[in-house]
Amino acid sequence: MDEKLTLKEKDRIAKKIYKSYQRAQLDILYLTQHYNYYPQVDMFRVKDSSTVYQKADSKFIHQLERKQELESFVGIVNQIHTHLSRDAYSFIENEYLNFYDPSWWTPYFSRASYYRMKHKALDEFLECMRAFWSEKELLRLMK
Repeated sequence: MDEKLTLKEKDRIAKKIYKSYQRAQLDILYLTQHYNYYPQVDMFRVKDSSTVYQKADSKFIHQLERKQELESFVGIVNQIHTHLSRDAYSFIENEYLNFYDPSWWTPYFSRASYYRMKHKALDEFLECMRAFWSEKELLRLMK
């Protein structure tokens, strides 16, 4: 990725990451509530063919790996939040995480201050992201 990103590009990257972040949190909640990760045998579904068991096992392993990947992603984004300054985090929280009102900033900032703060917060966020993810992983996240 190029060092000189425009504000629109930075904003698009942050929106994609936070959309994935919120989706991952919902998926973790769903997987936790709807899948039992303890071994169990359903006596009414026991059949002679071993392929049924292999299919169930591969599905179980796939769901477990997916849950671990999602938890890792959410953990990294939470870790990035701890490394951000208080101003940058509050801006990102209002702009991307709790996006209820698009003009949330009008009582607090002028238009110039808002865009200055947005540049600063997104630069800090992208710098922290580069510490946790490689260029290849960042490009994969932006797809």
